[in-house]
Amino acid sequence: MEIKERIGDVGGKAATLNNMARVIAQQGDIERAIALWQQSLEIVERIGDVGGKAVILANMAYWAGETGDKARQLDLNLQAASAFAQVRAYGDLVNVLRNLRLTAESNGLVYLAQAMWLTVRIHAPLAKTIQLIHDLYNAVPRGDELQSLLGTTALFFCSRRGEGHPQLEELQKLSVRMISGAAGVQGIETEEAFDIWIVQQRLNDPEYYLPRLTQRLEEIVGDGWLFDRSQVS
Repeated sequence: MEIKERIGDVGGKAATLNNMARVIAQQGDIERAIALWQQSLEIVERIGDVGGKAVILANMAYWAGETGDKARQLDLNLQAASAFAQVRAYGDLVNVLRNLRLTAESNGLVYLAQAMWLTVRIHAPLAKTIQLIHDLYNAVPRGDELQSLLGTTALFFCSRRGEGHPQLEELQKLSVRMISGAAGVQGIETEEAFDIWIVQQRLNDPEYYLPRLTQRLEEIVGDGWLFDRSQVS
């Protein structure tokens, strides 16, 4: 810290304060950690470091939740989401959206749907992608069309992104359980009936089911987007 101050590295000082706060929070001194985060936050706001601000807000949100202050956690996560969206750090934004689902139960499905919408468009880690799909699968009503779309999309990602992945077999099994569960609700019990159902529902055609998934996600979110979709390539 002394070196950063001596050479005038303001951004480095903010990063150091943030790192110190994380360690101190892990040691249990949350009050002191928050004070350090506040100092770091003031610096990044002063120098216009939006990405750094987003990281600090996300850290503060996590520890607010650990102390039981859910309202503060929600507010900080919403601020972090806005900042990550501003700098187009969409991988980090997905993580915050998933966290928001846990703190904003009334809008949890809306945040999960946004996280899924982004994940389809960015190169997110495969394990996190399949887990997100599974979370959303469990969050929608049993028998909803979205469950079959999600299970099929999970298998699609395993096929396209899974080569060499150490957890590929496990992730594929989870994906199969999702699509099989969706079929079972529809009364599909035999392999022959399953194959026919897949074709009838066009779940063998990514040019159909991926756009349909996007459409359903957008219907869920409505006007509740936390980022500008037109900025996502």
